[in-house]
Amino acid sequence: MFNLAENQKVHAVRILAILSTLSMMLYAPELWISTKDFPVIPLFDWIPIPTSPFDTILAGLFFVSQVVYIFKPKRWLGWLVLSLYVFLSLVDQNRLQPYFYQSALTIFAIVLFKEKASSKKVLYTVMLIFLATYFWSGIQKLNGIFYEEWMGALLKHFGFIPEALLKAFTYAVPWLEAIIGIFLLFNKTRKLGVIGIVSMHSIIIVMLLYLGYGFNVIPWNVQNILSVLILFWVFKTNSFNELFTYALNFQKTIIIVFTFVLPLSNMFGYWDHLLSFSFFTSKLDYYYIQIDDSLKDKLPEGAKKFYRSNESMTVIYLNEWAGEINKVLLYPQPRVAKKVEQYVRSFADESTIENPTKLVVYNK
Repeated sequence: MFNLAENQKVHAVRILAILSTLSMMLYAPELWISTKDFPVIPLFDWIPIPTSPFDTILAGLFFVSQVVYIFKPKRWLGWLVLSLYVFLSLVDQNRLQPYFYQSALTIFAIVLFKEKASSKKVLYTVMLIFLATYFWSGIQKLNGIFYEEWMGALLKHFGFIPEALLKAFTYAVPWLEAIIGIFLLFNKTRKLGVIGIVSMHSIIIVMLLYLGYGFNVIPWNVQNILSVLILFWVFKTNSFNELFTYALNFQKTIIIVFTFVLPLSNMFGYWDHLLSFSFFTSKLDYYYIQIDDSLKDKLPEGAKKFYRSNESMTVIYLNEWAGEINKVLLYPQPRVAKKVEQYVRSFADESTIENPTKLVVYNK
C-alpha cells in the first residue's frame, strides 16, 4: 500500500491535507464566517472584514476550490486554495489552528515548484514539514509547566499506576517525541520512528474518544498517521542529511525557513507558538476577561450566556466562548486576547468606569 511512486506519494499527502481541512471546516463552519457571536480578530486593523453574504461566499469558495483541487491538481488551483486560506487567516487569526496551518504548509511546499518539477524534489520538501512537526513539538515540551500540567493530568486519569512510573514517563515525553522526529532521518531507525508516530497519534485518538472532547483534532491525527506511513515507511536515503541537501534551491529554502528557522525564533519570542509546532506543551496562555458590573448588561446576548462567576467577579473564559462558537480554542497569542478584550470594552459608554475590563492569564 505504501510502496508508491514519488508523484503518487505527493498526490496522496496533498489529498489527505485537503480532506482533513474539509472535514474540520464541516465541523467548525462558523469559524469561517464573520457574522457570529464571537469577534473576528484580523492581524492588521486595516484588513477589510467581509460582511454577510460575502463572508459566506468566500468560505464557500475556499471549500469548493479545495474539492476541485482534489480531482484537478493544477498548480494555479493550489495557489488559489493557499491564497484564500492566507486571506481568511489574515481576516481572523483564530483560523491559524495547527491542523489548518500544517495542511496549508503542505500545499505550499507542493505549489512552490512548477508542475514539471521533479517529484523527488517536491517529495523531499514535503517530508521536511512532518520531520519538523515532531522534532519541534518535542523540543517545545521541554519546560517546567509541561511537566507539572502533564503529571497532574496523568495522576487524575491514571492514578492506579505507580506515581514513579508516571513521573518517569512525563519527563521522557518531550525527548521521545523529538527523537522519533530525528529517527525519520536515518534508514536504520526510520520505521521505528514511524511506528512511534503512528502509536502516539493512535493513543491520542483513543484518549479523545474516551474523554469525550477534542474531536476537532481527530481528522488531523488520522491525516498525520496516513501521511507519515505513505512518506516514510519504505523510504530510503543515501545519507542522513539528504532530506535537507538534495536539490537545495530557493523553493526548498523557503520551506526550511518555515519549518526550522522561524520555529527556532519562537524560542526568542519572534514567531507564534502554534506556527512553531508548539502543540500541547502547556506553554500557551489561557485567558478570561473580568467584566465590571457597569458593563455587564451592555454586552450582546451571545456573549452574556458565557458569564461565569470567579471570586465574586463576573468573567468570560475566552476558550469557552471561542470553543462554543468557533469550535476551536482561541488562538493563543496575547495580541489576540487583547483584541477580544477591546471588543468587549467597546460596548462601554460614558457612564461606565474608566477600566471596565481586565484581561487575566489564569493558567500560570
